Amino acid sequence: MESRRGRVSKACDACSRRKVRCNGQQRCQQCEHLDLLCTYTPNQLARSRKHAQRRGEVISKYRNGGHKVDPEPVQPLIQDSPSPGLSLSGSYFLGLIPEYLLFVYPFNPIMTADEVQASIEKMETDAEHASFVYAFAAGTIDLTQSRHSTSTASKQISELVRRSIETQQPLLPGFRPSVLRAMTSVFIQMCFMSLGQHDLGFFYLREAISMIHILRVEDKAVHASLSLTERSRRRRLYWLCFIHERFMSIVHFSPATLSSHVAFPEIDQSLPVGISQGWTQVIKTFLLLEPTFISLWIGDRSHVTASWVEHKYRELDDTLWELEVSMLSETQQADLVITRQWMRTLLWQMAMSNCLLSSHASCPSLSLELPLRLSSQLRQFLTKISQNTIRVHGSSILSKLLEIINTIADVVIHLPQATLEETTCRIEDIVFMKTVVFSFHNLQQVCRDILLEKFQVIRDRFPGIEVAKELTT
Repeated sequence: MESRRGRVSKACDACSRRKVRCNGQQRCQQCEHLDLLCTYTPNQLARSRKHAQRRGEVISKYRNGGHKVDPEPVQPLIQDSPSPGLSLSGSYFLGLIPEYLLFVYPFNPIMTADEVQASIEKMETDAEHASFVYAFAAGTIDLTQSRHSTSTASKQISELVRRSIETQQPLLPGFRPSVLRAMTSVFIQMCFMSLGQHDLGFFYLREAISMIHILRVEDKAVHASLSLTERSRRRRLYWLCFIHERFMSIVHFSPATLSSHVAFPEIDQSLPVGISQGWTQVIKTFLLLEPTFISLWIGDRSHVTASWVEHKYRELDDTLWELEVSMLSETQQADLVITRQWMRTLLWQMAMSNCLLSSHASCPSLSLELPLRLSSQLRQFLTKISQNTIRVHGSSILSKLLEIINTIADVVIHLPQATLEETTCRIEDIVFMKTVVFSFHNLQQVCRDILLEKFQVIRDRFPGIEVAKELTT
């Protein structure tokens, strides 16, 4: 009886177009949740399934600004006891595309929404497409965990990654590389990094890089035979792997194999201008982690010189860059600003390790107090944006913030005591950064414990400063 009461004689226009269940109310539950206009058209021909609009077209209109369509509520893939035979419908994956467009595609601009939808349609009959879809879903949930139930997000990601890997076809003679397979590996790498499986992340990043080499992305003769859109896409793929590899070199002290590409991606009119401009800024930023920077960071820092540090600091302190970044979206700004402050922190650490710092340095990059100024600047920026804007960047942004806050805490602990007002401001910055970092649900316990230990030292050293008590509460 209860099931019968749940059936309705007709669905609203929005639910009918999207082929989802409607409860038939004047403003149905689906439209209420998605903030859509809820209407009921009496024309049966217009509402028939034969004439229904494909759900992907609704999503496409959302992407182009024609309709406001958010993803359907994502149901947990896994309950307390994950089922290997769990079945997922195409509508589940289609429902992730809007979030993918907003939070994933701007920083991984390779597979378009139409291409993702095509893979979803083919996943029942094509293993390569199925593997990609699972990886796409895992990567999207990974970068939007703050918008999902945090109690199930990690399980969802783990299960989807497992399915992606198990579905992949083995690399046998006759294997043909593809951009699709490379992006599958990139998404798997991102998820493993978020799950703390760094060795597996390194493995799948190297697999993606191998695909790039097999595709001969660097070969001008091969590229000459491709369309402009495909050439641009493959170059973006190259730069994506370049950026991921440089980041892993810094965070996990692994060697970098990819050199900077001979050129930026060609301007592709099919790529939204904002995404194209933002992606170019990301490339320019990571180009600053050139081979000398990497070798000094993971190798012998005794070769770090004051002149080199000053030169790199000037590169990072670019007024034109600040102007260009200010014109990007809030999500893009968050990634770029935090990344620049992280790089400045790394540069300061290298100078410190070679005893190049001074309280009276003429260059800011050689000042003992530099991290404190960076933290103050970063706090001013972060207070202007949503916390969710920060968290959608996943584990990479968390690693950068951890490096920054650890450095700030060390400076406050070891620098000679400043005035009460200066010290209070410094600790207030740390309290703010603690709130940001501890809001990441995937913050590993060992990182949390290290920070809490440093916070306790700060609290013990400055018992008269009231705000210091907030560090350990």
